[in-house]
Order: sequence, then structure tokens, then C-alpha cells
Amino acid sequence: MCALLKINSLLVVAAGLLCAQPSRNPFNTPQHLAQGQSLFQTHCSYCHGAHGEGGRGADLTLGQYRRGGSDPELFATIRNGIPGTMPSVTATDDEVWMMTAFVKKLGSPGLFEKATGDPAAGKAIFEGKGKCTTCHSIHRDGGSLGPDLTDVGRRRTLQYLEESLVNPAADVPVRYRPTQVVTRSGQTVAGIRLNEDDISIQLRDMNDHPRSFLKDNLREIRRDKTSLMPSYASTLSKTELADLIAYLNSLQ
Repeated sequence: MCALLKINSLLVVAAGLLCAQPSRNPFNTPQHLAQGQSLFQTHCSYCHGAHGEGGRGADLTLGQYRRGGSDPELFATIRNGIPGTMPSVTATDDEVWMMTAFVKKLGSPGLFEKATGDPAAGKAIFEGKGKCTTCHSIHRDGGSLGPDLTDVGRRRTLQYLEESLVNPAADVPVRYRPTQVVTRSGQTVAGIRLNEDDISIQLRDMNDHPRSFLKDNLREIRRDKTSLMPSYASTLSKTELADLIAYLNSLQ
């Protein structure tokens, strides 16, 4: 009976502590974000990378969190860690809140910015003149040669969105770098590599179809670092680019 009462008392205390936590981060000013970034470098960068890009730990720039992405949920994850995966952090509650603010910004930098273009006009360009749906999908509608853009406005800054349109080769994720195979008969097939082992290689070709090749039947495999995506610097006007950026920014 005493043991049961002790357990119940601990549960009551824990519930009280949870309820005592604010529903929104009280340390969310630019100064707190700067302090959070410095604390992140000390406590978190070894596993999550200097810019939150991941490594031993999860990629925090994706804005996807195993234990939830609200302010209290992120605070609890940083404070308590994840058993068997992530250790708890040795810091004060105020410092944990500052790190929470910085981690949230890593996964949602677009929420802090507002584009100047017309999102409706940008959507028309995305679906029409830009032919973006050939390679990109939104809510599973579209192609899969390029990254899914369903929430790109939350994950990427306006500067990043603009650079992706005018200089797409500046930052190409490894999984979307082009690969070309040349068969022994001389046929060249370009696409995105899906899988590869010592015997075979699988691509998603430019028509969005999966293709598989035995390496014994190939003359050459070329691995280019340039992007399959064309630059829109000369095909869209400044107004059209601004509208397209505004539409992408609205996808949050």
C-alpha cells in the first residue's frame, strides 16, 4: 500500500511539473535565439551537426521530431533525452528553452519570413510555365524526380528558394544527384539513383519510371554533381520569380 501511494505521489508531482511548463516558449527573442545557437554548438552539434544537418543524430532541418514539435514537446525531448538514443542535456531550464527556440528555427526558418510576390500567380507558374509538377510533388500530386515540396515554405528560407530556382546546382541532396548509365549497346539512361549493390543499379529515369540494370551489361556509370533541374534565371521574369517564390513560401 505504501509503495502504491508513493507511485501515485510521484505521478501527481510529474503531472504538476508538466502542467507548470508554459505552452509557448518564453525565451524566443532574437537574443535568446543567438544564445540558443551558442548552446546548441556546445551540447548538440557533435551528433546533430553544426547547422543541424544531422550525422550521428537526426537531421533537424527537416522539422520532423520523433517526440513532437510543439514548444513543450521539444523542451521535454532536449531536457530528458530519448532512452537508448539521445542523452539528456546538462543545462538550466532557461538554457533548454533557448536551445528549443533555436532547434525549432532550424526546422522552420520559412515561418519567420514573408515573401513579397503573389502566391496565386506563383501557383499558376508552378503548374504551368515552370512545369514544376513534372519532377516535384505537393501532397503526393506530381513527380518524384525532385524533392517533395509539400512543406518547403516552412523548411527553407526565401534566399534558399530563390537560389534553388536560379542556380539549382548550388545545393543538390545526395539522393537527388543525377546518375547516367551507358549500356554495352550504347544506350544512355539518365535519372536518379534509387539503389545500388555490387551486381546491379536501380534508377528512376527522366520519365519517372524505375529502371534496373545488371552491371555486367553496362559499359559505364557516370555520377554527376549537377542538378537535373534547369535554371529559371533566364526563363522567368523578376516578377514571375518573385511570385513563384511566394507560392513556395506559402507551402508550410
